[in-house]
Amino acid sequence: MLKTEKTKPEVLEAHYGSATPENVLRVLHRDAILAQEKSIGEDVYEKPISELDRLEEKQKETYRRMLEQLLLAEKCHRRTVYELENEKHKHTDYMNKSDDFTNLLEQERER
Repeated sequence: MLKTEKTKPEVLEAHYGSATPENVLRVLHRDAILAQEKSIGEDVYEKPISELDRLEEKQKETYRRMLEQLLLAEKCHRRTVYELENEKHKHTDYMNKSDDFTNLLEQERER
């Protein structure tokens, strides 16, 4: 009973100013005026566009920081590979010198 009373055209017209659906933008402007948040002359797209611009700037900054981190990781990887190659060459040289020394000792023993 209470539910049907709320949906009566007289109640809707008293509460919303009209019992029939209106243009959505007009309703939004009316509600804004009633809530004293915005006036009809303001651009309803201004805030979303500024938020989108802020989000775009944040994304660019995040992309730049991620790229810096990637370059830093790549630099560390290159340095590690260089050090490993250097150690490999040192080990090869050490083994060659060790073999030469062993051969020299064997020759001395044979004499």
